[in-house]
Amino acid sequence: MSKYISYFATSLFLSLVCTRAIAEVIDPETYIMKNGYHSVMTGDDGQTRSYVFTEKAASARIAALESEITKLPKHVEVQRFCDLMRGATKAKLIKQRGIAIDVAVTNYGYNGSTVVCVLKFMYENNIATQLIYNKEGNGGLYRVIVSE
Repeated sequence: MSKYISYFATSLFLSLVCTRAIAEVIDPETYIMKNGYHSVMTGDDGQTRSYVFTEKAASARIAALESEITKLPKHVEVQRFCDLMRGATKAKLIKQRGIAIDVAVTNYGYNGSTVVCVLKFMYENNIATQLIYNKEGNGGLYRVIVSE
């Protein structure tokens, strides 16, 4: 019996250690279901709904989230997706500000069905960071954008 308890305690400890080694990532679907959304759009197919939540965060929160993103696995398809997000963000910034602002993908990763992109852009001698969490869920597409 004591061997069983010892094995159980060891396996429990190892499972907790392994769980903590995996990066903690915002799950966009869960986050939006809990906090609501700021905008919703219907896709080109006329059926798919896209929910977006935008959060302004302090630099400390951005840095903490970025450090978690560095732990995520990388894949070339995720990099391509983030490059598309970079292009869309750049186009939106040009439309809003009327000037070309350089946008770069500085990190990316995935956790299950959640894809995360880290975008950095410079304007007026300031560097800004935008973290974009994307997930295709049961009720549509979910996106959480965290920026400074």
